[in-house]
Amino acid sequence: MPSSWLNRKLRSALIWIASNPVSAIGGVLTAGGIILCIFFLLIYMTSAESINPYVGAMGFLGLPMIPFAGIGLVVIGKLIFKGNVGKEPFWVDQFNIRNERKALILFGVAIFTFVAFVAISSIQAATFMDSSKFCGQTCHSVMEPEAVTHAASGHATVKCVNCHVGEGLEGAFVAKMRGTWQIISLALDKFERPIPAPVESLPSSEDTCQNCHDTKRTHPKRMSLYTTYRDNEGSNKLISAIVLNVGSSEKGATRGIHAHGSKDLQVRYYTTDPDRRNIVWIEAITPRETRTWSKEGETPPTIEKVRRTSKGRPIYTIKGNGNMRAMDCVDCHNRTGHNFKTIERLANELLLKGVVDQSLPYAKLVTIKALEGASSVPKDRIETKVTAEIMAAWPHEKEADNIIKFISAEARKYLYPRMNIGWDYYQNQNQHSRDEGCFRCHNQRMVDKKGNNLKQECESCHETVADKIPFETWQKKLYGKNRGIENSRVTN
Repeated sequence: MPSSWLNRKLRSALIWIASNPVSAIGGVLTAGGIILCIFFLLIYMTSAESINPYVGAMGFLGLPMIPFAGIGLVVIGKLIFKGNVGKEPFWVDQFNIRNERKALILFGVAIFTFVAFVAISSIQAATFMDSSKFCGQTCHSVMEPEAVTHAASGHATVKCVNCHVGEGLEGAFVAKMRGTWQIISLALDKFERPIPAPVESLPSSEDTCQNCHDTKRTHPKRMSLYTTYRDNEGSNKLISAIVLNVGSSEKGATRGIHAHGSKDLQVRYYTTDPDRRNIVWIEAITPRETRTWSKEGETPPTIEKVRRTSKGRPIYTIKGNGNMRAMDCVDCHNRTGHNFKTIERLANELLLKGVVDQSLPYAKLVTIKALEGASSVPKDRIETKVTAEIMAAWPHEKEADNIIKFISAEARKYLYPRMNIGWDYYQNQNQHSRDEGCFRCHNQRMVDKKGNNLKQECESCHETVADKIPFETWQKKLYGKNRGIENSRVTN
């Protein structure tokens, strides 16, 4: 090879590195790793915001390990093959290549192949780790209850990482550090049953929820209809209608429910339990004033440390038990994406969908009894228990087999004895028909220094138009006496 193309120093370095097979592999790793790092850095500088957080983590944390590993192999190879110094280089012995140009092409092809393999495999690995299948099934096998309810939710198309992993490299790094301990807990069988809601480790709602939901936009009032059934022999259909004032969190124009998330109303609270059910102290800061309320004279805890998220939301470390939080979306929408239905709601839905015929005697009560029975046996015996309950009530019903099948399938979605999850374990705080919801804060025991209650003006959030009135009455109210039921449209 002409000395003008490959000078003496480069030739010496190439021969030195490739004097043995181990060092040769190390040379390929070193050169390939450096190329990958430079390539990734250029991509990140031009499109950092659109890069998957796992791709960022693998790029900044994983790629630098490759050249370091390569350098280590070069050194190890030189130590193992000490006697090769001064002999013919590795490519001569193994491939009978004496021309240095051909040797350089050989190493170039090896480096290119390595770079292509790592790049493709890294992208595929990051894409897989970004999927809900990875989170709910492959790695986090104990997350089956959450994975199943997520698949049946309105957020089924939203990936787990969009809500559970913060933005950028920092979010992915923190998530994987927590994940490392979770793997250890899984291996040692030390994880909690059921898995608690990860409120403390969730990224700020400004980094997650508000990427899709614009709370600042003024939402018009909307009516929500809820269908339920009586617990009598005819299981009569009932309608409840509520007009929701969703409102807006826009600064200077706050109103309705979303006013809780406005910069004009900054709320922080102190709770004594991890599920945030027992809230004992509240502070609300508005442009005009700062007010506090407490239960039975409860005083706020001592704040030891305050750190802030990327959007400025405070995270408090306090002295003593309990927890202090700045209110955000998940304080009310705490089961979004993982809503475990109550036995009452599920029974109503099965009747509404026609899975259980409303005309059957005591249709709702029998359905509830079958669902309750399913929770008293192991998961593999649910269908046997449901069969016993249904056949005892409707032994001659032609559709009994289909009813048993559907009730058993629905019960399996929400019952996990292995994880200690039964009916009504998880509370949903965005309502207050069964769980306390709004009344955790808005109650008679929450008073300020003057003894005034935290206001409970229900009309500021919603207006009740109908409260469990007979379906026929609602039908006549909407369409008059001469319109048929087939023209109605009732949704939950």
